[in-house]
Amino acid sequence: MAAWSPAAAAPLLRRIRGLPLHRRMFATQTEGELRVTQILKEKFPRATAIKVTDISGGCGAMYEIKIESEEFKEKRTVQQHQMVNQALKEEIKEMHGLRIFTSVPKR
Repeated sequence: MAAWSPAAAAPLLRRIRGLPLHRRMFATQTEGELRVTQILKEKFPRATAIKVTDISGGCGAMYEIKIESEEFKEKRTVQQHQMVNQALKEEIKEMHGLRIFTSVPKR
């Protein structure tokens, strides 16, 4: 086997340089993402945007949730997050962590 050299590594680096790090290489949602998204759609019917991302590498241990809904209007951030936590009460028991980002739609 040849020794490593920058010249030998250059073609490989050119092929992978444009690939994002720590992101799945497919556009479909995981089973867990779909399940959490469906629950949030049911609990927040006036939501204008819901995005659920498995940030644990696909094993379902940690999710990032971004949700925009009129239901959050005139509520403090902590109250908004409590609403999301309550909606996902059963699912959270199986999770390692959860990042929640909430907002109210801009007019």
